Amino acid sequence: MTKRLRRAMQVAVIVAAAVTGYRLFAGLSMTSVEKYCPFGGLATSYSLLTSQRFSCATGEFNFAMLLALLVLTFLARKSFCSWICPVGALSEWIGRIAGLARGKKARKQAPCSKSLYSPPATTDRYLRWLRLPVLLAILYFTAYTAELIFRPFCPYYVAFSFHGHEVQMWSYGIMALFVLGVVAIPMVWCRYLCPLGVAMWPFSRWSPLRIRREDDPCTSCGLCDKACAHGLPVSTVAEVTSGECTLCTDCVQVCPQPGALGLTFAGMGGRKLPTWVVAIIVVALVAVGYVGGDLIAIPSFAKEYNARPKTTASVEFIVKGVRCVDSAKSAATVFDGVPGVVTFTAYASRNLVNIEFDPSEIDISTLTKYMEGPVYDATTDQFVFHVFEVLETKKQP
Repeated sequence: MTKRLRRAMQVAVIVAAAVTGYRLFAGLSMTSVEKYCPFGGLATSYSLLTSQRFSCATGEFNFAMLLALLVLTFLARKSFCSWICPVGALSEWIGRIAGLARGKKARKQAPCSKSLYSPPATTDRYLRWLRLPVLLAILYFTAYTAELIFRPFCPYYVAFSFHGHEVQMWSYGIMALFVLGVVAIPMVWCRYLCPLGVAMWPFSRWSPLRIRREDDPCTSCGLCDKACAHGLPVSTVAEVTSGECTLCTDCVQVCPQPGALGLTFAGMGGRKLPTWVVAIIVVALVAVGYVGGDLIAIPSFAKEYNARPKTTASVEFIVKGVRCVDSAKSAATVFDGVPGVVTFTAYASRNLVNIEFDPSEIDISTLTKYMEGPVYDATTDQFVFHVFEVLETKKQP
């Protein structure tokens, strides 16, 4: 049951990501696949701490998902990786297909193999540290440039954005290397390169939810070790406390001895829990993150003008074209010197612009005309037309 449930969740997330990416590509939606990525929340953390603003196209959903992910990781290890992450799912599926090419005899010796080759334990342990400089480099350059510099390298964004913003032709070459990598080595991206994976490790390491092995029924057949896509030595430990465990529960599923392996919660005296408990925790925390994204309101960009209003009113525009900090700044310039405009506040991840104005000097229809008017491009010294389009207007009291 648990295995089918996990597969169903993986398929659902991949379909949702693909539909979201295609809808943006086809002009049917303004929502990008990166809106729900928790790593965006981590990448923008420095900007939030120092200037109380989001970086580039990140927003409230990214940060809410990050907070939910950290809680999830503390409660249920890196279950996000094996139950939700599309890159993790694709890595697993491609590796399983590659494992079939090993031949019948090899599969009999390692029936749960998820690749063509598994590196030695010592090599594997050192290679995992590669994720740390990757994470630090991304955080540094994101803070320095205020841009999401990881986009053209990220398998998730490249695969599901349908040639999204900043994706280059060489990005698909990196995707090809990713596919070849997971064919050769189990979960090669997740093990050695994923920056989010190494950020989760400290929280996962101390999670109370873990796989426990009982000595008496265990026959040391080693099937659990072969089933683990992350190469953890399940058959030689009393409890799997490694921060790399994703609680996929594959080791429990393949164990031929009833009671030898099971899911437990530290402090419960070894009492076994049903493995579908992981699914409940995952779904609950993802839901909390999704709802929390609507509860947080932090602007991507804000600007005050020199107006001295007699009275004030405000209007909210849903604007096609306002998708990041730079585009929000560009939109704010169209109101420079416009009488009656008091403040401009943009929430780029929601394509939302709030304008405070003096109704005795300017009305909403005129504000809309300015919003949809030509925009001066300083790099070309020309005016550009049809940059922004107001799709929805909501007057505030």
